[in-house]
Amino acid sequence: MKIAIYEHVTASGNIYSPTWVEGDAILKASIKDLKAAGHEVYVIDSIPPKKPVDLVIVIAPSSGRMIYSLVKACEDEGLNVVNSPSSAIFLASDKALLTRNLQLHDIKTPRTIISSFDEGFRSIERALMAYGKVVVKPADGDGCIGLSVVTHPDEISLALRKVKQHSKLPYFIVQEFIDGISVSVNLLSSGDVIVPLSVNLQNVSLKSPIEHSSYLGNVVPYEENRDLVVSTALKTIKSLGYVKGFFGVDMILKNHELYVVEVNPRLTTSYLALREISSSNIFEMTIKAYFNELISEPLQLNGIAIIEKMIADKDMLIRPSNLKIPSDAKLLSTIADKKPIIKRGEAYAIYVVKKPVISQNHGFSESKALEQ
Repeated sequence: MKIAIYEHVTASGNIYSPTWVEGDAILKASIKDLKAAGHEVYVIDSIPPKKPVDLVIVIAPSSGRMIYSLVKACEDEGLNVVNSPSSAIFLASDKALLTRNLQLHDIKTPRTIISSFDEGFRSIERALMAYGKVVVKPADGDGCIGLSVVTHPDEISLALRKVKQHSKLPYFIVQEFIDGISVSVNLLSSGDVIVPLSVNLQNVSLKSPIEHSSYLGNVVPYEENRDLVVSTALKTIKSLGYVKGFFGVDMILKNHELYVVEVNPRLTTSYLALREISSSNIFEMTIKAYFNELISEPLQLNGIAIIEKMIADKDMLIRPSNLKIPSDAKLLSTIADKKPIIKRGEAYAIYVVKKPVISQNHGFSESKALEQ
């Protein structure tokens, strides 16, 4: 089949986006998997495609309702788009709407206040008094962008400015801070059949408003409390209605209780790890899911894959030739060949390491999982 693939960050040419390396790596991997499955692939830089194709795949962030708008545009053109219906994307990608939906379906989520920016200071102050420690984040954010952990009233104003800077919605989220293990589940849905692909250990760095909160990578798979994590993810996806496509459900595990915090209605970065150890072509499965041919069988994974994002801890000059990655790592993408001056807090490379076995732990120990 002729398949058009649109990846928003690279298509827009925004090399200053904090998610550029992820978008570029996912695009490259997607093209490779689609070609391996026997498809004719066209990378497009606008929606709708300029040439007739059989299918369209949209990879885009949730911020500013971007993925919703792009998929909706494809639907309006009558195109076959290998994503979930735009109505489900609208619900899943808005954290305020998602929280209400989770509550209606008795799915545990952190205690949450949805606030307008006009009432923002008072809302954060009230949440701080009630919960002691809170997470302030955009309702339409991705990858910890615009997120702050607030522990003191003096941090409220800066957290509010930060979240407003990174949101295009008139409201934002204030949640109680849950001190637990960050996990996620990759799932593939054909509407009638939902197949869990993997449980993942997430490496996230949540910081105060004066620092940069970041998504740093993951370990795939992660087996502790698998049955509980998978059942909660399945319940979460089913709560969205009739959905198709690839999903990531982000959760926090604390004392054998799970709190669902986000649903990503798109390919997630953990796909980059999953494809390295899977005996199946994830995109071939995704196409089958679109045509209701997905079989409910567990995915066979061989070993463990670890994704690491490299983020500058200071302003620096860097080139592709002097990237310091482990000798057994495979570089997936770098921005150093396009903008050698990297600012503090910017992601400048992403790589994967495959291991036949790794001890399962309760965290990354300051991102040192690769040394285990």
